Amino acid sequence: MHNSGIIKAERQEGRQEGRQEGRLEGELTILRRLMEKRFGALPRWAAEKLASLPPSELEDLSERVLDAQSVEELLR
Repeated sequence: MHNSGIIKAERQEGRQEGRQEGRLEGELTILRRLMEKRFGALPRWAAEKLASLPPSELEDLSERVLDAQSVEELLR
């Protein structure tokens, strides 16, 4: 592959990674806002757990937050 082709591929890969990180950050922000609206200020342990979860689990929690009675119930 020509140098300019390599550079172009690397840029495209970097953009893709940036979009994925942005989506994850957006999902986390929305979920935190929903949880704070429903349960009040989040304890530190809950915020740390949320930050460590993969996107698939954040999506699951965003649906379950509407039915959970507490932060503990949601994150167990």
